[in-house]
Amino acid sequence: MRLLPVLLVCSMSAAVACSRSPAPTATPSAEATPAFATTPVPDVQDPAAPPVVPNLLSFANGTIMPLPFDGLLVTAPILMIDGSSIQNWVGDGKPQSFVFELPETATIRRLEFDDDTSGMGGVDAGVKDLTVEVSSTSAKDGFQPIFSGSLAKGVNGQRFDIAKPVAGRWLRANFTSNHGGESYSLTEIRAFGDAPAPALVTSASGSYTTVWGTWHITQAGTPINGCFQPAGLSSSPATFAGGIEGNIARIRYIETDDAGTPREPKAMLLVFARDGQRFFTAGVDGESLSDYAEVKRIAAEPAACPGRAAGTPATAMADTLAKDGRVAVYGINFDFNSATLRPESTAVLEQVAGLLRDEPALRITIEGHTDDVGGAAYNDALSGKRANAVKDWLVVAGTDGARLEAVGKGAGSPVATNGNDVGRAQNRRVELAKR
Repeated sequence: MRLLPVLLVCSMSAAVACSRSPAPTATPSAEATPAFATTPVPDVQDPAAPPVVPNLLSFANGTIMPLPFDGLLVTAPILMIDGSSIQNWVGDGKPQSFVFELPETATIRRLEFDDDTSGMGGVDAGVKDLTVEVSSTSAKDGFQPIFSGSLAKGVNGQRFDIAKPVAGRWLRANFTSNHGGESYSLTEIRAFGDAPAPALVTSASGSYTTVWGTWHITQAGTPINGCFQPAGLSSSPATFAGGIEGNIARIRYIETDDAGTPREPKAMLLVFARDGQRFFTAGVDGESLSDYAEVKRIAAEPAACPGRAAGTPATAMADTLAKDGRVAVYGINFDFNSATLRPESTAVLEQVAGLLRDEPALRITIEGHTDDVGGAAYNDALSGKRANAVKDWLVVAGTDGARLEAVGKGAGSPVATNGNDVGRAQNRRVELAKR
């Protein structure tokens, strides 16, 4: 399957290269005086240092773009919230507005922008003047202004504190001018503030469709699995399995070729809208994103894919462990910046306990894995604590502790890039390995 790809313009005749040079450090324009710095990274020598606070506008943290986009798009607007400065949104040469829907109501206290668009669009295409509004009513109504200002050309990490924060679930960014280029472009927009942990989506099961085919999804607590039936623009069937945290499903997506042979698993995120009628996809393709699409619900119950059983998360876990000697287990969720297991993790933990009961000779190592944000020492410590939390749960559930080993791997064994938020989300995981 190839879902609607992120549209990237790169040709031999392009006026700008499809690569990014380091962002310049420049004096801000007279219209704005932000502090030019990236979000501070804690001292890697201090295991107690907290990681960077979450970006509320990240796609990988559950934010979607719910409304159709006005105007010609050269690249997809999701690139403004992908957590990477490698690619950026590029649109036509006129003012543009975009609405972002957060998974929960939040109070935004700081905005941050990356305006180095030299890699795609050209530095003069970067947004200059803009306003930002917030609504607690809907994606179309009830917006209140929280920010009006200007961005310095070609500079990343431009921060603005919000003088009068307003709570809301929808944020609208209005780009009213650029630095003189023929296009409009922005690399990243981020928001930081106060928000509760996103509530777990409990109604993801169903059938959903795009021009590429139909997704059939089964959810049982945090575990999620299913199959993709190609139609229209796709000819590649697939199965997938993973876990949900809040409204975000992290899955390993496995296509089969024409002979029925499985291809290499692909890391993907499915972000479910709170209206229950659709989800949005993005896949990791090297350092970039691909397969961005809106997928709409057509049935409350999933159908079967002809000739291919999707199986269950429990059987997929057992089969992968038997075949590969290890398996990534998504759906074991922790409180943010903590080794405390979230209550919704019980369903997945019970599957692991059931696997150990069914195979009394099986001995496993429980590995905790993180992304690379927060520093090596911190991530090593946190991943070890999380692995031990899983081990402790299994021992209380009746597993002999002598069959279990807990190890923190930190950020040393990524399954996807740490160059964007989607890849980093896949790298935060628990793995089981045969001993």
